[in-house]
Amino acid sequence: MLLNKLMFFLLFILILNTVTARLQHPFRQCSPRSTGEILKASVNAPCGNEYCTFYKGADARLEFSFKLRKKAHKIRAKVMATIGTVDHDFALPNHDVCQQLGCPLQADVPYSYQNSMFVSPTYPSVKVNQMRYYLIDGKGRELACVSLPVMITEKDSKQ
Repeated sequence: MLLNKLMFFLLFILILNTVTARLQHPFRQCSPRSTGEILKASVNAPCGNEYCTFYKGADARLEFSFKLRKKAHKIRAKVMATIGTVDHDFALPNHDVCQQLGCPLQADVPYSYQNSMFVSPTYPSVKVNQMRYYLIDGKGRELACVSLPVMITEKDSKQ
């Protein structure tokens, strides 16, 4: 009886870890799973439990794997950042996702996408509550989104 309870508990923990451990902290999926799913995400910056640190004067590169729920013909990338309570758009030098991946993208096929954004030395040193990286279809609908908190700082600063 005790062995059965122990086995059930271990199975429950295993299932819980499998379901909740898809994205490593501090990355989060910010799109509804009904449109797409972020499978894995990484940046070329140091990340802790609270935020990832982006350095002024350097490129911040985000790479993520995703699956869409429906076929998509035209896709662009968009970056939004919440600083305090205000949302800001950040321009990407290459926002056309189809140039990199080829379109149309098929449903339920894993794709890997990456893009870089230059962190200008003129940006203030600030903690960005949420940086959201969206994939948007030709009609402006959100297909997939990954978010993470970010600290923008000087390379030699002591945060």
